[in-house]
Amino acid sequence: MTSEALELRRLEALAQAWRLLAPLERPEEVYQAVVKTAKGATRAVSVLFFLYRREEGVLELVAAEGPSRRQVGVRLPQGQGVSWKVLVQAEPLYIPDVSQEPQAVFLSGLPQPGAYLGVAVRDSGGTPIGVLSMDTVGGAGEILPEERFWIQALAEAAGVVLSRIEALERARTEAERAQALLDLSLALESAREPFSMAKDALNTLLRLTPYHGGALYLFQEGTVRPVVISGRYPPGFPRLYEEHPIRFGEGLLGHPRLWEGPVYVEDYARFPGALKPFAESGLRSALLVPLRPEGRRYGVLALGSFGERVPYRPEDEGVLKLVAKRLEEALERLFQLHALRVTREAALKALSRVLEYRDLETKGHTERVAELSVRLGKALGFPDLEALRLGAYFHDLGKLALPDEILRKPAALSTGEWHLVKTHPEVGLEILKSLPFLPQVTLNVVLYHHERWDGSGYPRGLKGEAIPLEARIFAVVDVYDALLSERPYKRAWTPEEAQKELRAQAGKSLDPEVVEAFLRLLRDHA
Repeated sequence: MTSEALELRRLEALAQAWRLLAPLERPEEVYQAVVKTAKGATRAVSVLFFLYRREEGVLELVAAEGPSRRQVGVRLPQGQGVSWKVLVQAEPLYIPDVSQEPQAVFLSGLPQPGAYLGVAVRDSGGTPIGVLSMDTVGGAGEILPEERFWIQALAEAAGVVLSRIEALERARTEAERAQALLDLSLALESAREPFSMAKDALNTLLRLTPYHGGALYLFQEGTVRPVVISGRYPPGFPRLYEEHPIRFGEGLLGHPRLWEGPVYVEDYARFPGALKPFAESGLRSALLVPLRPEGRRYGVLALGSFGERVPYRPEDEGVLKLVAKRLEEALERLFQLHALRVTREAALKALSRVLEYRDLETKGHTERVAELSVRLGKALGFPDLEALRLGAYFHDLGKLALPDEILRKPAALSTGEWHLVKTHPEVGLEILKSLPFLPQVTLNVVLYHHERWDGSGYPRGLKGEAIPLEARIFAVVDVYDALLSERPYKRAWTPEEAQKELRAQAGKSLDPEVVEAFLRLLRDHA
């Protein structure tokens, strides 16, 4: 047969193999289609499809037709079996009698005579990824010269199709990974509690890696303890940390390189610093990364497998580091927000002391009305309790602009003086409205807390529900605390007297529904 005819035969076989395999979408479908087609189209006794597992360094039988069909799943270490010759040489190998080959492994039993033909399966880049072979061992078949075209064409088409499926799967996995990381980033943006953030981070990691369980460890009182655990782990595993506390420098969590970056341990039982109770629990592989928000040693984010080994994969380390970085950034925001809250609370308390120092209010008035306003707002289902609380703190800020002779005047105010006092809500608003972080609810409390339900209040003379609810809530609380407080011009009323007065003002100066809710709140907490 001329070279042109041989090439034509090869191309015809390749086109036929491609039409057969191209529509398939799963690797297992390709393996099965290849061996079934090769067995049905040739006189071979057995057809075997080995896949090269690079991480483990073995050839795994993933599909077979003939006597070796029951051996699917067997793994051949390097050098065992003729298929290793084919993989290493990456060239077709024909052996007239494979029983004379010292390297041969007979999966179906004792060595027997028979012809053998093996060809390498290559990916789209030309790298061998497996071996397709057929033989006549244990039967009366034969390998005809023209059949070599067919098995080579099947191997070539299978390599290309498997490469395409792997690329699609890799793209799908990367898309899922990117979506999972995006979802996590959004979750961390809105989270306000470190442990719930860690739970979200661990759940994402377990979706993206082959590990069974994960934990966030913190350093507490000289020991390392898990504060968040997620995934699958032996029932008694968390209890081990109580029964056998891990101290600094012990076990894997005390690894000297841990604070430099990720640490991977393939088999915990063989780790030099392994702790016996944890090794006996079945802990096998582990991947750890430190958490250092703002440079502080906060804790360790760890993934682990139980019972079975998880090989090291750069992509697992990469996603663990990325998630740890996102978590660190979220923790830094929380720390900063906490510091801001502490600073703001100190500033608010200082402001209330300034107001009280000038005898504008009785001692503790500002903090009391702030706390009561939040309780009443919560009872009414008010949506922004923090803004309401800030309004309570700032409500009389405008009085700082009033002269002492008016504020501390022991006698009745003149008409002009009273007119000046009534400007303090607008003065307070003018001071605060330049602060962009204050919400409108806070500004409404400052401006409208002296408006009255019947329209007799100031500065705008608003009436009924035209007065913002936050101002109506605060007005009830402010009146009640003022009645209970001793002033230069009056004695302190009893709670019973103050509550009676609130009922009298309901529907007049105060919102009747808010008054009723407040009185109910007082009864419930009596």
